Amino acid sequence: MKNILLGSAVSALLLSGAAHAVTTVDPETNLPVINEETTYVVYLSGASAPRKFIEELLTNPGVSAADAICDSSKSIWKYKDSINGTKQNAYLCDVNTANPALASLPKANLLIYKSSENGSAQGVSPIVAEAKGAPSVIPFLKIDPALCTSNTLPSPGVLGDIECTYSENDAALNVQVTPDFGVSDVDPGQFTGLNTPAGFAPVLPADVALLAVQPTAALTFGVPVTKNLFYALQEAQFGKGDTCVENETDVACLPSLTKAQIASIHTAQIISWDQLVTSNGDGLYTFASAKYKPANVAAIPDTAANAFDDTVHICRRVPGSGTQAQHGIKFLHYPCTDAATSPASGNTAVSGGGATEDDGVTLVHALSGSGDVTDCLNMLDQGVVDAGADMENIYGKRWAIGIQSLEKNAGLGDDFRFVKVDGVAPTLENVASGKYYDWVELTFQYSKTHGWDAGEQTIADAVIKSAGSPVVLAKLNEKFVHYFGQSGFMAVPTQFDAATDGSIDLAAPVNPYTHATEGAPTDNCRVPARITGGDFEIGIEL
Repeated sequence: MKNILLGSAVSALLLSGAAHAVTTVDPETNLPVINEETTYVVYLSGASAPRKFIEELLTNPGVSAADAICDSSKSIWKYKDSINGTKQNAYLCDVNTANPALASLPKANLLIYKSSENGSAQGVSPIVAEAKGAPSVIPFLKIDPALCTSNTLPSPGVLGDIECTYSENDAALNVQVTPDFGVSDVDPGQFTGLNTPAGFAPVLPADVALLAVQPTAALTFGVPVTKNLFYALQEAQFGKGDTCVENETDVACLPSLTKAQIASIHTAQIISWDQLVTSNGDGLYTFASAKYKPANVAAIPDTAANAFDDTVHICRRVPGSGTQAQHGIKFLHYPCTDAATSPASGNTAVSGGGATEDDGVTLVHALSGSGDVTDCLNMLDQGVVDAGADMENIYGKRWAIGIQSLEKNAGLGDDFRFVKVDGVAPTLENVASGKYYDWVELTFQYSKTHGWDAGEQTIADAVIKSAGSPVVLAKLNEKFVHYFGQSGFMAVPTQFDAATDGSIDLAAPVNPYTHATEGAPTDNCRVPARITGGDFEIGIEL
């Protein structure tokens, strides 16, 4: 039985036999009251890239009643960490009894925690450890009236917003729990070598056999660059003064980097942006218009003379991140072959290193969550120092490149932009046609011997099932429409039938390609291919 932290108002409600926790608010704290006797508590850990996707799955009122987990006609509360709101979350709601899988559950309410801190391997490694008989705990948000503040009350279509003081390094500001189930951007077997998170052993094939693993969706990833670097790339590829420069509405104006260029950057072989050479022979940084170049003030250390403004900065993820793992797979073939080149490790102060710009190296910021990558790109583009972020920006304005999934920044609210890869935009149509290759199949998993509390496995299985539904994915994708096209998630053809003509139905998207075969499970190191026999078209324009 898992424990829920209860305030004095909760105890009073338990004694009075109150049944519904979600609709009751403590007038003193403006916080919802959690009734332990009527609330299922489930802990989900892992990938930060699909964090928003999971939130939408749980709370979006557009998800069909047959697939929804929470009853969106009732109050839904979202808890978030005090750092950036993306490392730790929890959702408190009424169980959706219109979902056939949940209809017979006796308890009325659900509290589902989602830890996104330190990435996908946190949805694999602690679960493997439990399956091997050595349970391992990781930090989750601590829901306590003394630590949490209500910012917004729930209303139709609006989540209640609660911020809780949190630190993974302070036992008073988190709770240590073995996750019930996990989600990862890539299959569990990829968390080996440099993808192994700190404190855990590499995942072996025998370990994977101890898990129930279900691939649910194909997620599209991309290459984000800071906004001013994006404009400089447009100048280099379309010409200074061209109408494509600063154009963020036309897919034809999307600049492109090659796979080889991206690999060279992420292995730290390109130290200065001038090592990317334009068509007239100038280095990219030298060629760019002054208004797009970083221009720092003397108050920023080591930059008074702008001596290192052309330094390449990388906003990447820590070992154990599925986002980082998929990037290694797709651009470096790591850890898929013994001959693969390793991605550059973090070398800045936040990553445990001490490199500075005057060392003449690429600066690699290894960050724990996708939200931290967003912060990193934003701060470097703006030159803003934020001591509360994982990366404290001491460099001022810089050009930087990162790694993100395409559920990020569709509204262009952040100061980074996605580029094409080898001339191809990161859209679902281009994935389905076999033209865009930076995508992977995420998986959910739990230990085959996990000790579930009554009803909790039913809830976990319902989440996993809904997470793979093409109709549900289409609804969630509505928030991932970029100006260059629809992106986000697709269902996998091992679970749902794909169109035989190479097309994609955005109202129920199913990827015709998979990293599985008829006889072998998903392995994102495998070159994706069709698995259905017979006559079909694969959508390649000849």
